[in-house]
Amino acid sequence: MRKSQFILVSQLKEKLLEFPGIVSSLEKKDPHFVDKIMFWLKSSEDIFSTYNISEVSELAGFRSKIIAAKMIEGRGTNIKKNQIKAAAGILYDVQNTVLNVLTPYEKKMNDCREIVKQLLVLIAQTHTQIYDQNLPFEDFIRKIWIYILSDNDLRMGAVRLKSSLSEMDILMLMGDEIELSDFT
Repeated sequence: MRKSQFILVSQLKEKLLEFPGIVSSLEKKDPHFVDKIMFWLKSSEDIFSTYNISEVSELAGFRSKIIAAKMIEGRGTNIKKNQIKAAAGILYDVQNTVLNVLTPYEKKMNDCREIVKQLLVLIAQTHTQIYDQNLPFEDFIRKIWIYILSDNDLRMGAVRLKSSLSEMDILMLMGDEIELSDFT
């Protein structure tokens, strides 16, 4: 079974949205800046690792630079300042690595989102699928998907979606995009 690209895109976007706060903590000379960037790096690595994304090694390499700065020996060296300097020096590269991984997945998701929107508009115009509030939302979404798969005019859209995404991702996209008011 394919891993959810929908969830991957959501998780990576969330990580990137956290990043300005980390930069602000550097700007404000927050004493926990190094801990924050290390936690951010480790949690980003975990996401990459879960999805077998090879750039996980690049993130680990960035983390190692911060760790290595802790081990610099010498008279009068300030370990914390060395770590802050090392972390600050790689901030752009760190976020750029995550952004570069996200971009192709996000593009594919947005392309599929457009197909889903078109299919939903076409189905809504037929007035054949009516949302019943007594029916769980997920069941209604699945019912719409089955309708798409069975309709000769809509099936090609389904094929295009299935060639890019797992069925679970397609259903989540449909749930995201559907306007229930169009189906009442």
